Amino acid sequence: MAKINKEMIARILTHVGGAGNVAQAGNCMTRLRLTLRDEALADSAAIRQVEGVMGVIVSDEQFQVVLGPGKAQTAAEMMNAMLEDAPQDAPSLAEVAAEKKQALKSKQTGGVQKFLAKFATIFTPLIPGFIAVGLLLGFATLAEQIFVLENAHPNASLVALIGYMKIFSKGMFTFLSILIGYNAQKAFGGSGVNGAIIASLFVLGYNPEATSGFYAGITTFFGHGIDPRGNIIGVLIASIIGAWVERQVRRFMPANLDMILTSAVTLLIMGAVTFTVIMPIGGWLFTGMSWLFLHLNGNPFGSAVLAGAVPAGGDVRRPSGLCPGLFRAGGCAGL
Repeated sequence: MAKINKEMIARILTHVGGAGNVAQAGNCMTRLRLTLRDEALADSAAIRQVEGVMGVIVSDEQFQVVLGPGKAQTAAEMMNAMLEDAPQDAPSLAEVAAEKKQALKSKQTGGVQKFLAKFATIFTPLIPGFIAVGLLLGFATLAEQIFVLENAHPNASLVALIGYMKIFSKGMFTFLSILIGYNAQKAFGGSGVNGAIIASLFVLGYNPEATSGFYAGITTFFGHGIDPRGNIIGVLIASIIGAWVERQVRRFMPANLDMILTSAVTLLIMGAVTFTVIMPIGGWLFTGMSWLFLHLNGNPFGSAVLAGAVPAGGDVRRPSGLCPGLFRAGGCAGL
């Protein structure tokens, strides 16, 4: 069985028209998926002759090279690395300007900025959902205050509608950790579904006598108490470490077993690490942050921090006295 290597990927890259013809390289479980600028430059027959290639499929504006289970992700990573290193032929003025801008940006971007940029990719996709459920919850709460709480006999249909509008926010915030876990592990180079599964450990309940939540079926981890506090903080830590563990496992996993065992081994390792290390650390961090915010208004240091933020809020206001850019988003999110 042919092993994925740089020589093989280089041959495929040559036969699809070179690096300049590849706009994007991705993968699914079995295929290297390429978005080509000009599919006429690709030589499907030559690619089929490359050792290890099982077939070529052209569909949905994608040029797909079938490699088999456990190989496509490695191939995509190698392809993207080659695309980054490949020189561009005869760049246009716009491309030169873009390259100069990117080079300048890279000089100004350190490790901390890159790390924070990954967090933007975690939370930015969730913003429309936050706004949507916040808007629905705001309208539902307003309608409840006006038409239900002060009414001895509220309209049954209105009560049902209010409950319906509130349910989306409950769903969003109940399973928010899973969404964050998916995005976080994917952002740091792992499989999103593994991050979601690891995050679900923070959502499950470990008290069999609890009257709400989802009982996990265990109360301890080999005698070690389970305390899933520090929800979001713990999920972020677990997902970042989980992405690294997954990459290390994949390095040593045979290609024909990658799809079957890589995720299973990753979850077994990360489950143990999460229960014994990450959950306690997340709990301590959560407790510390809670104490900080609870005491922020009650001491001189907290007052100094808040006082320093007042001019910043004043500077961004317009003569009308409003800050439309932030006010609308905050209002829609129920802030």
